Amino acid sequence: MHIHQGILSDLLPQVQIVVMIGSRASDHLRELARIAEFKGRAAYRIETASELQPRWFSGVEEVGIVVGATNLEPVVSAVVDRLKQFSAAQDKGMLDGLAQ
Repeated sequence: MHIHQGILSDLLPQVQIVVMIGSRASDHLRELARIAEFKGRAAYRIETASELQPRWFSGVEEVGIVVGATNLEPVVSAVVDRLKQFSAAQDKGMLDGLAQ
């Protein structure tokens, strides 16, 4: 078992969906997404924070983030910031109207 698979297995019971950051060409992230979906969790593979869609998070309380490659810290930070925006909008009942 690859280390990410073990971490993902530990993460899945704690979250409703998983955002996977990395290359769309990554076979590794594709496999992790398959595992998450097999375990009943939605898995969204993205390369940038701008790809996040507010509708993915409607009614979601816990989101897991998996990073498929190194040196993605600026992207991870941008994703976390965008998720915080979605959370604040959801708390105010404005998630559906949040700009994409």
